[in-house]
Amino acid sequence: MERGIKYWLRWLAVLPGALIAGVLAAFPLHWILYLTLRNFVAPYPELPERALTPFAIAAVFVWSGSRIAPKYKVEAAVVMFGLWMALLGGFVFLTLSGGTWMGRPMYFQGGGLAPIMAAVGAFTGLYVARKKRYDIQRIG
Repeated sequence: MERGIKYWLRWLAVLPGALIAGVLAAFPLHWILYLTLRNFVAPYPELPERALTPFAIAAVFVWSGSRIAPKYKVEAAVVMFGLWMALLGGFVFLTLSGGTWMGRPMYFQGGGLAPIMAAVGAFTGLYVARKKRYDIQRIG
């Protein structure tokens, strides 16, 4: 089986593409939350966005990485999940050990809800990527 340039370029695009997709997912989430909540609550509450943004970024990061990969999509999702969890673990460790980020001390906002939602989002992205793979196998 011959693998052309498109195949290898897709593999090179998995990590940056997933990262860009994850960050871009935060924009529609913000718009949806803002347009929905501003009609009911004044001033606009920040907690829903601070809780749901890490979830959306993590889920889209893992899922889109598996979709960009030209082959071994579930395996790519597992690797993206592992990268996300390593990054999350590093930030949690830095926060718990009193570390700083760009000269400012790190702390958990909302009782640590954001890292929990980031982990749940990564699990969700992995679940969706695996489910899609097994649904395709069952149909085909």
